[in-house]
Amino acid sequence: MEDFILSETRTIFNKAIKRFAKDNKKDQIDVSFLLRLTPEREVGYVYCQDHTPLRESSIKEILNVKAFDMKGYTVLVPPQIKKIIENLEARMSSNNIEVCVYLDREDEDEVRYFVYQDGKYIKEISLLELIK
Repeated sequence: MEDFILSETRTIFNKAIKRFAKDNKKDQIDVSFLLRLTPEREVGYVYCQDHTPLRESSIKEILNVKAFDMKGYTVLVPPQIKKIIENLEARMSSNNIEVCVYLDREDEDEVRYFVYQDGKYIKEISLLELIK
């Protein structure tokens, strides 16, 4: 199950970053997503270009779901992301944690995750470490 989660998460973000880059005529290295909890403690998705937040996004937009989500990811993914961020908040004793998702510069199929606290870079983290 763990391998499935790792593979599907990598695929979801890989496709989303590449699609957003293409749609906005940007290099895919310049596109990222910021995952965070809103003041209402819901998962927030922010589309970024050149490390700058541009606009809020949604899980449906990231998954490229127009109407009906056949795989059910729009229901399954947000609680998992929320749990990941809440675990990071507990470990770091902070309620202002964000995870930024980028494509790797060397291997465009690989996705990298970076943790920020209060807007400051803390560390790169593996997806495996995030889901444990």
